[in-house]
Amino acid sequence: MLGEDVVGERGRKKRNEGMAKRIVIWPAYLAAGKTKREGRIVSIRYAVKAPKVEEIEKVARSLNLEPEVEKEKAYPRTHWEKSGRVFVVKRGRKGVIVKEIAKGIKELREKTMGTRR
Repeated sequence: MLGEDVVGERGRKKRNEGMAKRIVIWPAYLAAGKTKREGRIVSIRYAVKAPKVEEIEKVARSLNLEPEVEKEKAYPRTHWEKSGRVFVVKRGRKGVIVKEIAKGIKELREKTMGTRR
């Protein structure tokens, strides 16, 4: 059954053997206001101003990454800011996934700005 401990070769337990591997996406990974040292992963070209976990979730859902949001979590480097985090299914390299989410947020914002005018 999923989520149960499974005994692998050599008698070692493997946790969540049948579950998809998940990675965390912090808003800091996409933030234009952060430096690489402060945690930004994407290049400044793809970075977005003040990304929200709701935007990350929406774009991740459109990319079929099965997002799970935890709003009250803080990025370790800025533990005093409760920015939240989003877990997504790992489908490829983390840098590529984060870049696609950043592109998606930019497109999402362009669409909403276009409807406001």
